Amino acid sequence: MKYIISLASFSFLFFSFLPAQEAQIYEETRLMVTYPFSQPDPIPTMGRIYPYFRFDGYSNKGIEKEWKMVVLENDYIRVFVAPEIGGKIWGAVEKSTDKEFLYFNKVVKFRDIAMRGPWTSGGLEYNFGDIGHIPTASTPVDYITKAHEDGSVSCIVGAIDLPSRTKWNVIIRLHPDKAYVETEVIWQNNTNLPVTYYHWMNAAAKAKGNLEFIYPGAAYIGHNGELGSFPIENDRNISFYEKNNFGSYKSYHVLNAYSNFFGGYWHEDDFGFGHLGAYDDKPGKKIWIWGLSDQGMIWEDLLTDNDGQYVEYQSGKLFNQASEGSTFTPFKHREFSPHDSDHMIDRWFPLKKTGGMVAASEYGVLNTIRKGEQLEIKFSALQKVDSKISLTQGGKLIFEEPIVLNPLELFTKTVDIPVDRHFQLQIGEQLLYYSSHPKDLFVDRPLKANPDFNWESAYGLFTRGLEHEKQRQYQQAHHFYQKSLEKEAAFAPSLNRLALSFYRKMEYEKAYELILKSLAIDTYDPEANYLFGLINEHWQKTANAKSGFGIAAQNQAYRNAGLTSLARMYMKEGNFLEARRLCKDAFAYHALNTSALEMLAIIHRLGNNQKGANATFEILQKIDPTSPFLANEKDIWSQSNELASLISNELSHETYLELALLYYSYGQKEEAINIFKKVSEQPISLLWLAHLEAKNKAQYLNKALTISPSMVFPHRRETLHLLESLMEENTSWKLKYYAALIYWNIGRTEKARALFSACQNEPDFVPFYLAKANLFSENKHLAKQCHEKAVRLEPQNWRANLINAKRLFEEKQYIQVINVAAKFLEESPAFGMIYAKALIKEGSAAKAATFLEKYEILPFEGAREGRQVFHEACIRAAQKAYKEKDYTTAINFAQKASLWPRNLGVGKPYEVDNRMEHFILFKAYNKKEDKKKALQFANLVRGHQAPNKIDGPNLLLQAALLKIDNQKVKANELINAALVHSPENQDLEWIKKAFSKDSYNLPENASDQLKLVVDILKI
Repeated sequence: MKYIISLASFSFLFFSFLPAQEAQIYEETRLMVTYPFSQPDPIPTMGRIYPYFRFDGYSNKGIEKEWKMVVLENDYIRVFVAPEIGGKIWGAVEKSTDKEFLYFNKVVKFRDIAMRGPWTSGGLEYNFGDIGHIPTASTPVDYITKAHEDGSVSCIVGAIDLPSRTKWNVIIRLHPDKAYVETEVIWQNNTNLPVTYYHWMNAAAKAKGNLEFIYPGAAYIGHNGELGSFPIENDRNISFYEKNNFGSYKSYHVLNAYSNFFGGYWHEDDFGFGHLGAYDDKPGKKIWIWGLSDQGMIWEDLLTDNDGQYVEYQSGKLFNQASEGSTFTPFKHREFSPHDSDHMIDRWFPLKKTGGMVAASEYGVLNTIRKGEQLEIKFSALQKVDSKISLTQGGKLIFEEPIVLNPLELFTKTVDIPVDRHFQLQIGEQLLYYSSHPKDLFVDRPLKANPDFNWESAYGLFTRGLEHEKQRQYQQAHHFYQKSLEKEAAFAPSLNRLALSFYRKMEYEKAYELILKSLAIDTYDPEANYLFGLINEHWQKTANAKSGFGIAAQNQAYRNAGLTSLARMYMKEGNFLEARRLCKDAFAYHALNTSALEMLAIIHRLGNNQKGANATFEILQKIDPTSPFLANEKDIWSQSNELASLISNELSHETYLELALLYYSYGQKEEAINIFKKVSEQPISLLWLAHLEAKNKAQYLNKALTISPSMVFPHRRETLHLLESLMEENTSWKLKYYAALIYWNIGRTEKARALFSACQNEPDFVPFYLAKANLFSENKHLAKQCHEKAVRLEPQNWRANLINAKRLFEEKQYIQVINVAAKFLEESPAFGMIYAKALIKEGSAAKAATFLEKYEILPFEGAREGRQVFHEACIRAAQKAYKEKDYTTAINFAQKASLWPRNLGVGKPYEVDNRMEHFILFKAYNKKEDKKKALQFANLVRGHQAPNKIDGPNLLLQAALLKIDNQKVKANELINAALVHSPENQDLEWIKKAFSKDSYNLPENASDQLKLVVDILKI
C-alpha cells in the first residue's frame, strides 16, 4: 500500500501543522513538457537483456504531460522522486539558495541511450545487473512512501531485473535535521545461480560555472582499463571541466586514494555538490563528460530545452565500469553469488560557500586553502554539530576551539602555519578527520596487468571463460571452459564452471558427468557439492541433493546458498520443523537472506502463528520494502489488497509470474495458483494454471492458445519444463514457439531451430517469421522466405519491410531497396539510412546527399551512421563529378563532405579526418589551374596528424601525396607508426604492401572505407 498518498494542495495543508523538526513527504502532479517514446519492438531478440524489449520511437516535438512526483523536504533541502520514470531522483535543491546539487531537468526528454532505448538526463539514476542504464530507467517501478518515528521520511523504489531475476530496492531517505539525502541500496540475488554483478549510482550536475571536479586520486582508468593520470594529464588540469576541451567523451574512473568522498564545485557560483560513501562499500568514483566539442554539446539540446549541459558524478561498487577489454587488466568483472545480498549507503549533499572540499563526513564538509604561511579553514555542517575543532602539526596542537553549527552553517578561521609541514584537522572525536600528508590518502595499487600471466594456460583460459560468464556471454564462457579442459582435463575450477554452463542450458546429464569428475578430485569442493545438489534436486534424487547442499554449506562461500537450498527442499516435503531450523541458521549467518524469511513467514502462517508472522514481516519490511511476497502474505492474513496497490511497474504481469513461481518453489501450489489467477489474461500464466489445475486444464489451455503471442517473451527455465509437458498432448504452434524462445535464450539453438521448424508455415504472426529469420540467419534462402512471408502477412509493417530492405541491400537489389524504403521514411531513421546508402550504390550519390541534408535523425549515444553516410554520399558525388570533368560540382560536394549537419544527429568532434575531401579538392583545383588552392589542400593532406598515431585507410591518400612530394621515407614512417599502434589492422597491412609495390589491387576482405580511398586515389 502507499503509506502517504495525497494531492499536493492537501499535502501542504496537512504538513503545515507538523512540528518543525519533522521532514515532509507528499505526492504532487507536475505538468512537464515531454518528448515521449513509443513503438515497443515485438520481435524477440536474444541477448543480455532478454526478455526485455527495446523501444524504437522518439519524438522531437514536446507535449505537456502530467508526471507523478514524490517530494521529500526539510528546512534545508528538497528532493524530487519520479516513480514513473525509473524511480530516479529527478533533482534536488538547496533551499536557501534555490541551487541544484542534483540537476533538475525541467523537461522530460526521452532519447535512445539506455539498453532498451529511452533515457532521461539529470537527477540520480540507479543501475543494477549487467551494464549501464538499467532496463527500468524510463518506465514505472514499484514504490512506497513512509514517515518514520524519528521524523525522517522515505520514498522506496524497487524492481526485478528480469534477465538475472535479482531484486533491488533504493530507500531514499531524508532526515529532518540533516542537509543530505541518503540512498540505501539493498540488492538481492535470491536465485540458485551466480549472476552478473554491476552497480553504479549515476548523478548529474550542471556543467557551467567554472566547475572543478574534487576527486581524491592520482590516476584514472577507462572502461577497458586504459590508464591516465589525474588531475594533471599532458599539462592539462582535467579536474576542471573547461580544460577537457579536447578529444571525445570522457570517462574518468579516478582511483588509488583511500577516501569516502568526491564531488565538484562551481567557483563562479560559490556552490557545489558532494557524495559520501564508505570505501569498502563504494570504491568506484567516476566522472562522465559528453565532450566539449559539438560532438558532445549536441546532446545539450537533445536532452533538455533550457537547462544547459550536464556532467555525471557516479558512485560504483567496482573501480570501473568494466568493458570487455578490462578482462586483460587487473580490473576484472564481478559476479553475484547465489542467495547473496548487498547493502550500500550513499549520501548526496550540497557544498555551500566552502570554496571546495578536502574531506567530508556525514557531519560536514571541510575545505582548507593555503595562502603562504597561513591556512584558511572552512567547515560547513551537514547536521547539527556541537563539539570542538582542533588542528595539530607534528604532534603539536596549533589551535582548538568550540564549534557549534546548524546544518549548512559555515565555520571559518585563518591560522598561521609553516608551509613545509603537514597538518591534521579534527572535529570532535573523529566526527571528521583530515590529514594533509599524502601517505594517509594515496594507495599503491597495481594498475597494469601482470605480464607473466599465461592466458593460454588452463587457468588463463578458465579466467577468460569466467570473465565472459560475468558479462552474460554464456556461449563464449562455455567455449573457454572447454578449451581450459583441453589443456588440463582435471582442472577442477573449469570442471565446475563447465558443469554450471551445462546446467544453465538444462543439459543435466552432461553437467552431472563433469561434477562427478570434480568431486573425485576433492569430495569437499563447495562449488562442486552445490552443483551436485542442484542437479540432483532437479532429478528429485533427494538424498544426493541434500548431501550436496549439506557439504557445500560447511564452506563459508556456499553456506548461505547451501542452507537455503536445504530449507527449500524440506519446505517442499512438508517437513516444516527441519525447514524452520535451516531457515533460522541461514538467517543467522546472513541477515539479509529474504528467502529464509519468506519460508519462515509461510511456516508461521501454516501454523497459524500470527505473532511469529508479524515479527518476520517486520524484518522483511526493512530488507525488501517493496516485496510482493510480503504484500501478498499480509493480504492473506488481513484480507487486504496490498499486493495490487504495490505493483505499479511497467511489466506487472512479470512480477506476478515471479511471485507465483516463488511460492511454487516452496511447495505452495495453492498459493501459486491464486497468484497466477491474478494475471489470467496472460498466456504464460494461463499455461501454468492448465498445468496446476487438472480439472480446468482444457479451459485454461484453450484460452491461453487463443491469446496473441505479441509482446509475450517467456524466459524462465521452470516454464520450459511446463511447455515440454504440454507439448506431449497438444500440437499448437504457440507452445512450440514459446518453448523455442526459452531454448534460444539459454543457448540451445539447435532445439530452438527444431521447434521453429516444427511450426512450419502455420503461424500468422509476423514476429515469428522475423525471429525465425534471425535464428536461421546463416540459411539465406530460409531467411529470405521468412522475410517475404512477414511482408505478405502485413504489407504495412515497417519492421518487416525494414528487415526485408536490409536483406535486399545485401543482395545488391538497390532499386528495390529504394522503392521499399521510400514508403517508410517517416517510420524510422533506419529507412532514411538504407535509402541513402542504396542511392549511393545505385549511382545517385548526389541525390543521396541532397536527401540527407534535409532528413532528420534523432541520435543515440555513440551514433555516427548519419554523418558517415552523408560524408560518403558527398565524396562519391564529388568523385563522379570529377570523372565527368565537372570540377566546380566536384569542389562543391567535396566542401560539403567536411560539414557536420546537426539534423543527422552527430556533432563535429575536435579531431576530424578530412583527407578524402581535401585530396579531391587538391585534384579539382589542379584541374581548374588554381595552383595556390591546390597546394593548400595538398599540404593539409600531407600534414595531417592522426590522434595518438591511430590511423586507417585515409593514410594511403596522405602517403600518395607525400610520395609525389619526394617524401616517401616520411610516408613509410607514418605507415609503420600506425601499424605499431594497430598491428592487427588488415587495411594498414595491405596499405604497407601496396604502397611499397605501387600496386593497388584490393583484397576481397577490404573494408568499404579502403575501397572508397582507392577509388579516390584513381581519379
